[in-house]
Amino acid sequence: MVSLIAGLRLTLDQWEDGQAGRAFAASAAPDRFIAAGGCVEPASEARELAATVVGRLTMTVAEGDHVSTGALIAQVENDDLKAQLAAAEATREARANELARFKAGARSQEIAEATAAVREAEAVAVHARTNFERQNALGIKQIVSREDVERAQAERDAAQAHRDLLAERLGLLVAPPRYEDVGIAQANLDKAKEDVRAIKAAIEKTLVRSPIDGAVLKLSRKTGETVTYLPPTLIATVGDTKRLRVVADVDQADWARITPGMTAWVTAEAFSNTRFHGTVARRGDQAGTKKCVSESPEERLDTKTVEVLIDLEPGVQLPIKSRVDVRIEESRQGQRLSDANEPPHLRGEATAFKGTYNR
Repeated sequence: MVSLIAGLRLTLDQWEDGQAGRAFAASAAPDRFIAAGGCVEPASEARELAATVVGRLTMTVAEGDHVSTGALIAQVENDDLKAQLAAAEATREARANELARFKAGARSQEIAEATAAVREAEAVAVHARTNFERQNALGIKQIVSREDVERAQAERDAAQAHRDLLAERLGLLVAPPRYEDVGIAQANLDKAKEDVRAIKAAIEKTLVRSPIDGAVLKLSRKTGETVTYLPPTLIATVGDTKRLRVVADVDQADWARITPGMTAWVTAEAFSNTRFHGTVARRGDQAGTKKCVSESPEERLDTKTVEVLIDLEPGVQLPIKSRVDVRIEESRQGQRLSDANEPPHLRGEATAFKGTYNR
């Protein structure tokens, strides 16, 4: 008997050497799998969107709609803010025009008109001065009365004063604006811009937008309902359903046996004959209570668990928040314990996975 066993072992070794790279199936012990329950989540995690203001709600999407980052999900009534925005924008435009007017100065037509008025006043002043000189000479000779000389002098002085006044006005038109006036106009414009920005920010708070590219997983409110922010009213849940992952509740006693990169298999009641392949992405470092609980009365809720994230392969479609069963392989180095062609085992303590050894 001993010789027969030795001969069979020698024959098996020779067959393995001639079949390098091929594998044979061996039964795997049940304790080489870590079993856990979990829930399906979007790869980006589900984002719950809530209101930040009080008012009536208008929904702009439906459940299942695909949305991009920044897409409008819902809107809280904001007609009063839009009216304030229109008034603030009008004030901003007025302040901007006022500043531009200060910087531009007088129009060329105004300067030309003032220049012509100065020339006219200059001609009148020259005539009045000549008339006074003539009247003064006649007065010295006592040909005209003293009153006529004084009248001619008054006309000369008035003409000169009027000419000087028009010249000063022309100087104001062609001079650059005062620094103080420009500063005041600029400050008024800045304040008007800030008023517009503040109202726009208030309007933006009434708009509920998607923070990611994904799909609308659930709508918690309908059009016409009133929302508030104390406490925040949940409006919608969005998530990226292109890639899914499973959040598994693993017993804290198995924490040290799990490392990122380990192979996991996921089964769901809706797909009783299918196992979905996944990879351990992250292992939590804090123990707590189960986050994904089934309705089974036999499930223990008093055990401490650790959260383990498992990334599913692209293209896997499972209901979000659905509960699944997870089997995480404790593969040895150079060994792969199972493949997707094996029949699944959804319940029970042991799972009949087969191991394949790579030579």
